[in-house]
Amino acid sequence: MIRVLHVAGSLYNDAMDWKGIDTILLDLDGTLLDRAFDDHFYFNVLPEHYALARGLSMEEARERLTGLYRAVEGELDWTDIDYWSRTLGLDVPALKASVRHRIAPHPDALLFLGYLQQRHMRVHLVTNAHPKSLAIKMEKTGVDKYLDRIVTAFDVGCLKSRREYWTNSQAILGFDPVTTLYVDDDEAALSAADMFGIRHLYLRSKPSSASPAHASAVYRSIETFHPLMK
Repeated sequence: MIRVLHVAGSLYNDAMDWKGIDTILLDLDGTLLDRAFDDHFYFNVLPEHYALARGLSMEEARERLTGLYRAVEGELDWTDIDYWSRTLGLDVPALKASVRHRIAPHPDALLFLGYLQQRHMRVHLVTNAHPKSLAIKMEKTGVDKYLDRIVTAFDVGCLKSRREYWTNSQAILGFDPVTTLYVDDDEAALSAADMFGIRHLYLRSKPSSASPAHASAVYRSIETFHPLMK
């Protein structure tokens, strides 16, 4: 059963209680990294190259790609850039690497990771990202220096919105759901983690610097990590 916690996102000002928490699980895109990069890539860069390759207008390319995205949303192919290379006839990893200069952590992300290191917390990355995307982003941001372990959807065979992701990731990481804190910008992933039994759940309500915040009516919502560092 999902625990309903009516806590306004940017108005959540209670001091964080770290008692009983020993493991931190963090999402990557939208939570640690600004999702403006991925939005730009999938809705501007990829359509532009697809349009050139197929002789389409940008509007036509975006429409076709949006349909293709929706067809596999929620499935492993959704974040599999090798799948998109085959499907679109483009070298998607190379295109993503060509605009890596736009990849950036949220302004508070490295500060929060350093704070967790000072508290001697176990910090694991749990992500839907494909290993090739992950490698590009880790090389650009250095986020991996703050992490104990990384588990991707490709390690466990499904996305985080599936309960089996959490069963399989627990087998890899060995965390106790009761003493684990998890932050993600995807409410479906939080819901699956909730059903699995992870106790401390937070929604990052502003995943992209280019979009407004959207707080959850179900989970504690934070626009930045600062409320967790009080």
